Amino acid sequence: MDTKDHHRSMVADDTRRVSRRRYLAAAAVSAAGLSALAGCSSPLSGNSDANALDAEVPKGAPESVETKYWHDWPTIEADTPPMEYTATAGGVLDPVTIEFSTEDDSWMREHAFMIQRALADLGAPTTLNDRPLNQLYAQSWTTAGLENMISMSTHGPDPQRGLDPNPLLMRRHKSNPSNYDNYWHPTLNDILDRQRQQTGDRKTRKRLVDRALTIFAEDVGGLITLFPDVITAANERKWNGYVPTPGDGPTGDAFQWSEVNLQPTAGDRSYVKGTTISMNSLNLPWAAGGAEEKRLRYIYDGLFDASPELEVIPALATNATVVDDTTIEMELRKGVTWHDGKQFTAEDVAFTVNYYLQHSSPSQAPFYEPIDAVEPLGKHAVRFSLKRPDASFLTQRVVRSAIIPKHRWADIDNPTQYNPANPIGSGPFEFESWSQSSKFVVNRSDEHWMWNNKWRTEHLGESATTGPGIDRVIWVNVGNINALIGGIQSGDIDAIAGRLSSQQAERAARPAAVEKKVTDNFAPLDTKLMFSAPLIRDKEFRVALAKSTDKKGFVKQVLRGHATVPPGENFISDIMMWHNKNTHDYGYDVEAARTILKRAGYTWDNNGNLRFPNGAAWGAFIERIQNGNCHQRRTDLGQRNFASDE
Repeated sequence: MDTKDHHRSMVADDTRRVSRRRYLAAAAVSAAGLSALAGCSSPLSGNSDANALDAEVPKGAPESVETKYWHDWPTIEADTPPMEYTATAGGVLDPVTIEFSTEDDSWMREHAFMIQRALADLGAPTTLNDRPLNQLYAQSWTTAGLENMISMSTHGPDPQRGLDPNPLLMRRHKSNPSNYDNYWHPTLNDILDRQRQQTGDRKTRKRLVDRALTIFAEDVGGLITLFPDVITAANERKWNGYVPTPGDGPTGDAFQWSEVNLQPTAGDRSYVKGTTISMNSLNLPWAAGGAEEKRLRYIYDGLFDASPELEVIPALATNATVVDDTTIEMELRKGVTWHDGKQFTAEDVAFTVNYYLQHSSPSQAPFYEPIDAVEPLGKHAVRFSLKRPDASFLTQRVVRSAIIPKHRWADIDNPTQYNPANPIGSGPFEFESWSQSSKFVVNRSDEHWMWNNKWRTEHLGESATTGPGIDRVIWVNVGNINALIGGIQSGDIDAIAGRLSSQQAERAARPAAVEKKVTDNFAPLDTKLMFSAPLIRDKEFRVALAKSTDKKGFVKQVLRGHATVPPGENFISDIMMWHNKNTHDYGYDVEAARTILKRAGYTWDNNGNLRFPNGAAWGAFIERIQNGNCHQRRTDLGQRNFASDE
């Protein structure tokens, strides 16, 4: 049993035996009467004579409200949101559309059923849409808004998400290009602006971040259901020295801690990782993200790195000084050479930044976006002038950086079309070969500081090992999860680069040489709500939805305890220093959730299907969803308890 399993031994044995099938059956029973009828002529669509209800509309109020843009969005050029949803006085709710991707996590369908069951318990009809993962994530490149009312996905283990709150926090800012749920809270927006300007003042920034998280959780700006453990499998007999890196696990591709620390127990020093995700390019700065960006970072260094304790540590830069709010000076590591033998200098850093600015590198935008100018200060120091104060420049941005050699890129006029045959970097590994959809191989670069035993002991602590280490890393592409499991069981691969479910990892670990590996995670499962839709804009409905979502039951029954449930809708993990443990948690209480809706004027038809408020309650609903009001409860607006009218 690994240490994480032992730590969670308080989960009862009978709970561990609850199968996914049993959970699915429970979810299906709860939601069957709703999802089966969605889209048909039925009480769900308001077409049943037995449940017909005349709209009663107060003077001056509209009879219906459509999904629309309620604000002027600087990142959106479309005239209307990409989805349609209408609220009608006294009408039965149209189906709430829920999108997810089973390619994201093996248990994502069950998670969608949990949300469906929460809505079913409120009487809301639903439809489910299992989409290809690339379509689901494509929303991050277009900010017209979600295509469905509810959209769920797990954030990736990129190191910057564990170092700084902004990769997740600033998605809630009005001008952020990833704000595709159209969420805007004016007070929160102001706090986000203030905290991101606290260059060098971490204490003040922490107070502001705490306030931002408090506002978001109380407002139910989304459903943050869990932080799933990172589960995978690795051969422990052939290799020792795996580093339990949070968010990435000991075998993922976002960090290289295990690869520079592993020691062979036999003669073979080639470390083979199995994956189902192939690379499409060798051009890191203009990569589309994902697998190629992470694996190519084995070849390139950034200015700073992230430790397994989620601390910023030196890389190409050894020190940074905040001269003022918009001026940062860095000392650079001496004696570094590129893989072709050329010396690394400050000119390479200045060239890299200016080249990215000139040609708009998509993968490096988080690094260079706030930079106005960069100036070499001799051979081994640089000065950055920022466009504005930027608190995250010295955390996630510098760790996200990838510095490229001037002498290899200066003559490339069109980098978007460039695919280097032999990418040259300064990282711990050098490029050997790549066969698209088949194999990617890198060799150890002996002169890199990560291979220094003293350096690893300082940054890896008890996980650090000494010895000859590995010679090369080989990524082998296989067709599917079953092939991965078969490969590690047979010994053809040493580790699985991706994530597994708990059951899959246990199946992979049946041979004595293979062990299930479990680590904590700082990347949440984010269930986003479309705030342009009138139903979502009603805070009474959002609170009721939060209270009807059984997060702990899902983690216990489906994930077998392999996840952390945050306090309320808190998207900053408790393994990060930016976590706020005091955010509001509405708790799980379906009856209380239904009471909230009843007091807000919602009703149910004879078949138990939820109706929008009618009459005076409809007027109150219209008031609640207006700008300035949609972040307030019924009582905050002085609205009466409509349940007392009965």
